[in-house]
Amino acid sequence: MNFTDTHHIHVLGGQYAVSADPDMILMTVLGSCVSACIYDTVTNVGGMNHFILPTSGGLDIAERPERYGDLAMRTLVDDLYDFGAERRNLRAKLFGGRTRKSSGYDPGSLNSAFARRFLLEEGIKLVDTSLGDDLARWISFQPTTGRVQMRITDTMPAPSVAGTARERLY
Repeated sequence: MNFTDTHHIHVLGGQYAVSADPDMILMTVLGSCVSACIYDTVTNVGGMNHFILPTSGGLDIAERPERYGDLAMRTLVDDLYDFGAERRNLRAKLFGGRTRKSSGYDPGSLNSAFARRFLLEEGIKLVDTSLGDDLARWISFQPTTGRVQMRITDTMPAPSVAGTARERLY
């Protein structure tokens, strides 16, 4: 991706962003959280969320509701529709869900399973994923094209230049 002449939005945990600006790059850093990058292949609008836990448990959440997958996914998809996206044109890519084998509670696996299930139930085509494993992910997403650049490491925060980072384009 060429980051010259682009605008960047950092999507933090409990946030989401939608854009139809071809110069926009949405960015996030993920551990056990999951980020859905969803875009419309015809209208060239897309968005990214970053959720921390899979569901709100039916609670009426007033503050930062998008930290829960059920609310974050619904809000992102509804905003895409408000921007003119159509379900039949939507494509999704999922990232994150870092798993820790030593812990009995595994929010990364729960987040990943929820996101996959949501897309299946909504009829949104899942075209790529990088979920699970004990990896941290740095994601840059062009919402109008669906293009993603991902850097993965086995360390958090960002690795040094001599670290173990690997990059991949999606």
